[in-house]
Amino acid sequence: MAKGYGMTWAKTFVLAVSAILSVATLPLPVAEAADFDIVPKVAASWQYDSNYFLADRNERPVFTYLLQPGIDVGIQTAKSSVKLDYTLNAYWYDDRDTVPPLERDASDDDYVGHTFDLQMRYQAFTRLQFGLDNLYLLTRDPAQSDAFSDSILRLKYHLNALTPFLVYEFGPKFNVAARYRNTQINYVDTDIGDSDENRGIFDLIYNLNSRNSIDLQYQYWQKNYDVGTDYTSNQVKLIFRRQMRAFDIIVGGGYQNRKFDDSDLGDIGAFTYNIAIDGEILEKRRAYATLRAEQNLNDQSFSADYFIATRFSLSGGYEFTSKLSAGALAYYQISDYQLTSRKDKTFTVSGNLNYRLARWMALNMAVGYENRDSNINGLNYDNTFVIASLNFFYELGRK
Repeated sequence: MAKGYGMTWAKTFVLAVSAILSVATLPLPVAEAADFDIVPKVAASWQYDSNYFLADRNERPVFTYLLQPGIDVGIQTAKSSVKLDYTLNAYWYDDRDTVPPLERDASDDDYVGHTFDLQMRYQAFTRLQFGLDNLYLLTRDPAQSDAFSDSILRLKYHLNALTPFLVYEFGPKFNVAARYRNTQINYVDTDIGDSDENRGIFDLIYNLNSRNSIDLQYQYWQKNYDVGTDYTSNQVKLIFRRQMRAFDIIVGGGYQNRKFDDSDLGDIGAFTYNIAIDGEILEKRRAYATLRAEQNLNDQSFSADYFIATRFSLSGGYEFTSKLSAGALAYYQISDYQLTSRKDKTFTVSGNLNYRLARWMALNMAVGYENRDSNINGLNYDNTFVIASLNFFYELGRK
């Protein structure tokens, strides 16, 4: 475990508890008394994967059983709010066929993970807001450590991302936002090196009018590995946002440069962009859709395997009745590795049906297919999956 990780988590826990107690006990007038929302929840899921290990050959079907008890807590006053979301994620895996000799059982991946999400906001005065977000995970999902992850390894790791920020409004036209984010990733029972990232994010926002704005964003960060090659990145981006009656549109473009401490690797750079259209197709959100296109360098790597990721995604849904709804998701990603000749193309499509059995209970069914086509032998795979889940959530409110 990387140095300082335990202390970071301990500080975060103390900070979360202190925040709840301080907000809950503020000597506010009756009109500004705190509002409480408490939502206990539990979900039970079953999943079938035709190729659990995402192998090019010798596919192995596996059942996954997942139990997720948790709780959401919200506290809000006239000037401040605290939101806590905790979920325990208990996974069990079961091979459907006899395990081949010298291969490990899927049950070796059994584990109990955690998701802890803290969000705090304080409106110091009309123009100034302070905030702090902290996300802690214990997981085997590589996508949690990097949004563009191309990894199929299910290594267990801790992730803690701490983000204090402030937003200042100079007036109706100009806003400034500044964020600092520290992200620590610490792997369990493996020789893979841990990482520590420190990132600054600065936004200068100009509001053209009530519906349109332009954001000039600059990011600077350093990524340090216990084992591996450290790097420094700079990224500048111009982002346009427009709110329409039924749709929100975001269009951004810029450039990122990455410099490695190992001079033999040289610098790499990428044109980065994001386009998003999100909104209603029919009134009252009975039908909705989101279209996204984005490109950037991935952040996390085990052995300097950095690539430019170009991803296109489409999602949508339809509400048949107040109880029955359906949704679909598809995405296609091209991973163009910069320091090797590797190039991957990954495609995923899925559909789901959700039925609300009661105000506090819902049943969800999903089916999907994923495929990776790589120019490197042995890295291709196909997988078909089916998921069934039952979700319970009961809101306990107090004002």
